[in-house]
Amino acid sequence: MHNTVEKAMEMDQFDNIIPDVEQGEEIELREIWDGTGDVPQDSWSIQLTDSDWINYCFEVIEEKEDPLETVVKITDIELL
Repeated sequence: MHNTVEKAMEMDQFDNIIPDVEQGEEIELREIWDGTGDVPQDSWSIQLTDSDWINYCFEVIEEKEDPLETVVKITDIELL
C-alpha cells in the first residue's frame, strides 16, 4: 500500500472508499473515479476532512467510449 494512501485512510472522516493504487500503475479510471461530475482529465481528488484531500494524478493511456473504462497511469498520489 502506498504510504500516502495509508495516511489518507487514517485521516478520512467521511467513510470514503480510498482507492489503494500505486504510483506508476495502469488502471481503469473507475478504480479512482466514481463517475460523478465531469470526467477528470489529469487528476481526481477525494475529500478526507474539512480541509484535507487525497489527489490521484494520472495521464490517459487509452481513452475508451465509456469514460470509466479509460486506461490511465497514476503519476502521483498526494495529500492536499
